[in-house]
Amino acid sequence: MVLQQNFPRRNIMATDGPTPPPCNQEIFQKGQPVAALDAPSNAAENWVQAVAKKARARVDWHYSGGIAQVLHLGDDESRARVEAAMDELEPTLKGTVMRRYRSGESGLYRKGITQTPPGAVASFMDPLTGEAAYMVEPDQK
Repeated sequence: MVLQQNFPRRNIMATDGPTPPPCNQEIFQKGQPVAALDAPSNAAENWVQAVAKKARARVDWHYSGGIAQVLHLGDDESRARVEAAMDELEPTLKGTVMRRYRSGESGLYRKGITQTPPGAVASFMDPLTGEAAYMVEPDQK
């Protein structure tokens, strides 16, 4: 796990201009997480598209619980290019890289993709582990 410790959430708006296009549906459904960002929507969009262009790879993002989850769709070689591009471009992000995911990690919640525990009513990023965590409704007995 590569988690930025003590990452205070910045007091920023989720959107910082016109609404960016939705995450590419194929990348949303089949992509693997590479990073979690604390960034407003247009800052995330611009940075992720710069990473995709530099890496010559399929990369997109979506919000999950107010955190921008960056997804990659491609092979290991393509992922290595994405990781190198993120390293190089991180200083240009108008926000914070909160977490980098290793290949195979599940990342944050994606509607219709992520299996959730029974009774889950909300998902969030655990601030200590960087893993997806869930609020579960108590038993109604």
